[in-house]
Amino acid sequence: MRDRRVGSVICLAAVVFLFASTSVSRPHPELLSQFKFQNNFWVNLHLFLRSEARRREHKSTPLMPALSGEEQKAWTGALDSYTELARLNLIFDTRLIRINNSLAELGDVATLPAGSVELGIVAALNAAAPIYRAHLWEQHRRANEEWIAKFAPMIQQHATSVTKALEAAYQVKWPAEPILVDVTCESGPNEAYTTAGPPGTAGHTVMAASKLSDADMNFETVFHEASHTVDDPIMQMLNAEARRQKLRLPDDLWHVLIFYTTGEIVKRELGKQGDPNYRPYAYRVNLYTSAGWDKMLSALERDWQPYLDGRVEFGSALHNLVRDASE
Repeated sequence: MRDRRVGSVICLAAVVFLFASTSVSRPHPELLSQFKFQNNFWVNLHLFLRSEARRREHKSTPLMPALSGEEQKAWTGALDSYTELARLNLIFDTRLIRINNSLAELGDVATLPAGSVELGIVAALNAAAPIYRAHLWEQHRRANEEWIAKFAPMIQQHATSVTKALEAAYQVKWPAEPILVDVTCESGPNEAYTTAGPPGTAGHTVMAASKLSDADMNFETVFHEASHTVDDPIMQMLNAEARRQKLRLPDDLWHVLIFYTTGEIVKRELGKQGDPNYRPYAYRVNLYTSAGWDKMLSALERDWQPYLDGRVEFGSALHNLVRDASE
């Protein structure tokens, strides 16, 4: 898997229209370049069930309205089937990744076919589906579609220039395949997360529509997540430099580098559009301090920023960054 995180985190000529509930699982056809945005019923239900099972286990207030009779019985049975999945990590667990990817590839089917995912999970999702449709899906569907209509055009308009800048900054080859972005009602503890994706994609990002409403923050978060598709070469270059210097890297340096680099490149891109005062996400939410990354931030500002500014060549910046950030 590509994303090993420990925390976190308009204008196209084409018209972005809202899909009716009969077509919500199809990607928006005019948004198929760097990213494929979709609002998939089964992915939403799967993630919502998992979150409700977690809330039940932790004795938190459920988000599903009060049910009665056969609905309550069916919903409780579905939650019981998700008890184990609720304890697994969305980012690291291969079972959860496999289920999510399989559901993301399904079209708008009324009932999951046998074999689409694990037998017990198929049964749980099929039992829960009519209840979710009756009580919450329309609310979630509308919020997800509004997010796509509001933010996807801006993201796609700048996707080529931003990803080229990230590719150059990281000195890596950007994936040719698109990144699948599922806009959902739930995304675990983070605003978004990224894993390996279904065949034909570079990765699979899950974005919670309710957790980020600011256009610039959404914009940066999508490109931060996109950077997780090139985690491995970024880690390799940092580890190779650390071996050359016989130093021990901080475990999170690769991720802090992604936060910093994405924030700087997005700031420059938005500056071209009349927003020169944009503050990158990690600064805005005080992430560097709250996560204990102050030393790495100082090294990035001292050693990596001159490279991003074109004043220092890549090798020297990498050498100095590893030296100053290491323990």
